[in-house]
Formats: sequence, structure tokens, C-alpha cells
Amino acid sequence: MSNSEYLIELENITKSYALAGKERLEILHNISGRFPRNAWSILLGASGSGKTTMLNLIGALETPDSGTIRFDGVDYKDLMQSAGAAAAFRNRRIGFIFQNYQLLPEFTILENVLIPARLAGMPLKAARNRAMELLSELGLADRIHHRGSELSGGEQQRAAVARSLINDPELILADEPTGNLDTRTGEKLLNLFGKLAADHTIIMITHNEALTAHADQVLYLADGCLSQQKDM
Repeated sequence: MSNSEYLIELENITKSYALAGKERLEILHNISGRFPRNAWSILLGASGSGKTTMLNLIGALETPDSGTIRFDGVDYKDLMQSAGAAAAFRNRRIGFIFQNYQLLPEFTILENVLIPARLAGMPLKAARNRAMELLSELGLADRIHHRGSELSGGEQQRAAVARSLINDPELILADEPTGNLDTRTGEKLLNLFGKLAADHTIIMITHNEALTAHADQVLYLADGCLSQQKDM
């Protein structure tokens, strides 16, 4: 493990996408930033500013056109030398919480939560015990055999949180996790994130500037450039 206080470091990252013909649309321009370990960082920015692209790069779902991303001091290129290595890295060390939950509809909530653990090779009994512990903590013990379509939006989001935590990842990436929740459920989820930040690194995208009061660090993305509004 690196001795750096930062779990994630971005250096001169540029990302663009191909348009018709030979044109390209640049989304991120030469950005650099650092995300402290065991802290909660919030990323703000208007729609289309590149927040989700940046989260996908940090989550190793996409690769930059140029620049360097380091996880715990190690270059992503060294961590992900093959598709299999990249998938294993994401599954074991990163937890994803998507705005639209991405629960598999044919599986129960318990089965959905078990998937990352089983892919990581965790024995079924241990994985089931861990899943039940998380679902109980999140108030879903009586819903484990329901499918996503049978749960409210808040319940689906809590199930997605449980799934993201089952492998005890160092990094949690959350894309607008409270966007579809009512105020009460959103507050409960924010309280949970506050507890998780004690021993996890959290990077959250949101449009809601009121949430920045909870964060250790606040960054703003605009016109492809990253600036810092609040530091630890």
C-alpha cells in the first residue's frame, strides 16, 4: 500500500469522443486532481460537463486519451494490463452506485447483492452472510427475496449500496445516488455515506450543492476543467 494520503490521483487527463467524420468532442481537458483516502469528495458541475465521464475514468470503465490515473500510487496501466485484470480490479477494489441502480431484473435483491462477491471468489456461505448483514443494516432484511421491480426507488438504491459494499472496496463511486429519492430516504443515505467515509474513499457526483456541507472535499467541473471549492 502507498503511504500517500491520496487514494486517487489524476494528472493531465484529457478525454474526447469521436463524432461524425474525423471530428472529436473533447469532454475533459488536461485535468488534474487528487482524492484523499478515507474521505468524502463531491464533484459538482452542470449537465454535460463531463462528471460521469470523469467517474467512469476513475472507475476504470473507460480510458483517457492522455494523462495518468493512479490508484494508491500505482498507475492504472499497470493495474489493468488485460480485460480480465481490469474486471478483477474493478470488482475487488471499487464499489459502484449508479443513479438508475442497475439491478438485474431476473434476480432477487439478495442474488443481486451476491454477484460481486461470487465473481471475486468468495465462498457462497460467507458471501450470503455478508449480504444478509448489509441488507439488514440497510433495512432490507424482509425484502431479500423480492425483485427490483417490487421495491420502491429508495429500496432499490439501498440494495445497490449493499451490492457496492459487499467486497469491502477501498473506493466507492456514486453517481447522483440521492437524485431519485425522497427527502427522508436521501437523508438516511447521506448519513450512511458519512459513516462509510471513516474507512472508505467516496467520490460522489451530484447537482445538489446543499450536499456539499457533508463533504470533506468539493470539486467543480466546468468547460472540461476541474477546480477546487473546498479542501479538507
